[in-house]
Amino acid sequence: MKRGEAQQLLTATNRWWRDPAGWTKADPDLREAGDAPYDYRASVLDGLTPGGLYLLRGPRRVGKTVAVKQAIRDLVISGVPPRRIVHLAVDGLRSRDLPLLVDAAEALTLDDGGRFWFFDEITGITDGWPERVKWLRDNDARFRADTVVLTGSSSADLTGATKALAGRRGPVSEPDRVLMPIGFRSFVTLVSPDAPASPAWGSGPLAVADLTVERLREAARELAPWLDTLVRSWDTYLRVGGFPAAVASYASAREEPWALQASLLDVVHGDAFRRADWSRAQSGDLLRRIALNLCSPLNVASLANDVGVSRTAAASRLDDLREAFVVWPCYREKSLRPRLGAQYKLYFTDPVYARLGDSSAAMATVDGPPETDFSRLSQQQLGMALLRAGERAAPGSLPAFDRVLHHRTPTRREIDFVGLAFGGLAFESKYVDGKWRRDAQTLAASPWRGVVATRSELAIDDSKVLAIPAGLLAWLVDS
Repeated sequence: MKRGEAQQLLTATNRWWRDPAGWTKADPDLREAGDAPYDYRASVLDGLTPGGLYLLRGPRRVGKTVAVKQAIRDLVISGVPPRRIVHLAVDGLRSRDLPLLVDAAEALTLDDGGRFWFFDEITGITDGWPERVKWLRDNDARFRADTVVLTGSSSADLTGATKALAGRRGPVSEPDRVLMPIGFRSFVTLVSPDAPASPAWGSGPLAVADLTVERLREAARELAPWLDTLVRSWDTYLRVGGFPAAVASYASAREEPWALQASLLDVVHGDAFRRADWSRAQSGDLLRRIALNLCSPLNVASLANDVGVSRTAAASRLDDLREAFVVWPCYREKSLRPRLGAQYKLYFTDPVYARLGDSSAAMATVDGPPETDFSRLSQQQLGMALLRAGERAAPGSLPAFDRVLHHRTPTRREIDFVGLAFGGLAFESKYVDGKWRRDAQTLAASPWRGVVATRSELAIDDSKVLAIPAGLLAWLVDS
């Protein structure tokens, strides 16, 4: 890329430089978001500190680019001169293009005050971009003082970048941000005309660390009039999931995300597995077998044998899926810390992923897609609600997957979710009514006070264990 080509690229893509008031109407990302049957804005890039260098991670198709464009729109509205804001979609470029683009922007941007840089999908640069950004922060005095946001879909690439960029993140306390699919509370608000009214404790979700049996009992009593709405909405959420395209499709036409499933399988195969010499059929088979193993400790050797690859290859593909935020590991705990050498459970980050392995074959038949296993998906999404709560409390912590763990008792029974920041509570998912009390005995004998996430039954009189519908519980703690 030559300097003139870089300047042409910059002026072609940064439309707010020439039309600060009207660029949002022509921008395809914001226009698509504006066409959705609801008004949703992720707050993941709120509160940017001048001079900070931020990393924004999240899976493909989750809305990172829209969040970036909304942040740019807010900056312009707040009075930041438009020509101090630079956006570049850099996936597919080379790392050596980054200094050239920054140099090319010097003649195009205003020289009074710090700039805001948004490098979108920087993990699409595969030849050492962290070192180039580090060099720019070290050697370009103006860029060193600028506010920089780097987005990407590879957790590993961005985690490695945090090490390379140490000491160059600026005066910011929370430089790492994660954008995940829309949580259950927001989902209910967007698609249900009968969402719960604001509770007595405030409009936001409860912090898991502050939960007690007494507070949960009080909150459950207050939410009881909306129990039917939350139970039905949870069933729907387990089918639709939280990807913006899926939520928009359901909100407008009550359609489930079949088209999104097909496109996401292509994304997983082409993006998460870009370093693997695998066929699309192998990718689908791996996802299908992971779905069959949800909620059980994963035996990687057995999985490799089922897929027909080496254990090393299977482990590498699982790492790829985790780094792309397609799956998340729930480690076994020891003293509420992850036992990384023990077998872990593997869940998907969204219900739509659980059907990717079957989607192509199912849509080709007259019978339609396979039946949803609500019990497994309910456990998965309860874990995700707790993960999102942990990310809300400690931004940037989610990719470590060390805040939501599972416990194995001396009698080899399991408790689904425990954590150091759970306020002394443990959570067990039983998506049934009337048959959860045996599992309550395991919770009652544990060191924790427990919550059983049922389908619709509410039982909150016991002093040690509460039974709360999963939808009601998720609405309390999810975003």
